[in-house]
Parts: sequence; structure tokens; C-alpha cells
Amino acid sequence: MARSVAVEVARPWAPLWLRRAGGVGGAIYLLSVWLDAAGSTLPAQLLPLPVHFFTQVAELFPRAAQDVIEWRVRGWRCDLGRFEEMDVRPLFPIRRDDKENQFGRAMHFYHRDRGVLESLDSYLVEAQNRAHPDTRIGGVMLLSLRAPIPPLGMPGPRERWMSIDEFPPAVTRKYWYTTAPRVAEDRCQSPQ
Repeated sequence: MARSVAVEVARPWAPLWLRRAGGVGGAIYLLSVWLDAAGSTLPAQLLPLPVHFFTQVAELFPRAAQDVIEWRVRGWRCDLGRFEEMDVRPLFPIRRDDKENQFGRAMHFYHRDRGVLESLDSYLVEAQNRAHPDTRIGGVMLLSLRAPIPPLGMPGPRERWMSIDEFPPAVTRKYWYTTAPRVAEDRCQSPQ
């Protein structure tokens, strides 16, 4: 004897038109995410701004840094009459082997502020001349180096301090401040 089994189908959660609209909306959303990740401007043109915001999940850091900035100092050597690189890490001892020292932070935030740069100039000259009276300096040149970050997936260089001359010529050098020659000369001629 065959028994008849009553099969009961679950009721849909919403009317058919709403389920279809949800499917179409989901497909449009996924397509918008894909198009935005591929670099298309179509989602930005067609979608309202609040909706477009939620399709940009693939572009986490659209303006991420392309370079590492190294802040450096060259000191005007009174005895040699030329600029030579100074290692200022001992003068700014907070976490001195990375960019979290006070010099790096001051240059990052105030590299365009003439008053701060002149104060750094005075401090660096006094500190260098006090620590190394045999290699006195009369002024400084404050600069930044922009070293490219390796492409994603490529190993970066090991963290170590490199002199300016060790950086390849392709690394951009930007000079932010140089002590006036008259000031450097006066400092060199003044008694210790």
C-alpha cells in the first residue's frame, strides 16, 4: 500500500515582485563593486552618493602613500667648508631607530614653517657643537628623501639606517631649509 505523503512547501518570505527586485538590486550592487574595483567611473556617475559609498569596499586606500619619506640633515662643517650628513638620531632619542622620533615628527608636521625650521637649525648646531667640538658646524640643510615603496608582494628592504649617499639617484631629494651662508659663517667664526 502506498501511502500518500503530504508535502508542505514553505511560504515565501515576501511577495514575488519584492524577491525579484532584491535579486536585481543584489546583482547591480555586485556589478557596481566589481566595476569600481576595475577602475570604472560608471558607478560614481549612476549611483546616488550614499549608495556609491558602499560600493567602494574594494578601494580601501585610494590615496595610499607611494613613497617612504626619510627626513635628513646635512651640517655645514666649519673646518671643511662643505655640507656633510649628520646622524641626528642620538639628539632625538625617543624610538630613535624609526620615524617616531621627535625630529621626524617635527619635520613631518612643520617642514613648511620657517620659525620651526630656524629653531631646529639652532638646536642642531648647538647640540652638534656641544657633542663634537672637534667637528663644529655653522648651519644645517634639512631635506627629505622619497624612496619608493616596493610593489605589493615584493619583500621590502630590512630596516636599517642608510646614509644619503647610499640611496640610488632615482630617489627624490627635496631641500626644505638651508641656513643662510652669512649666519653659518658667523657661527663658524664665533668662539666656542
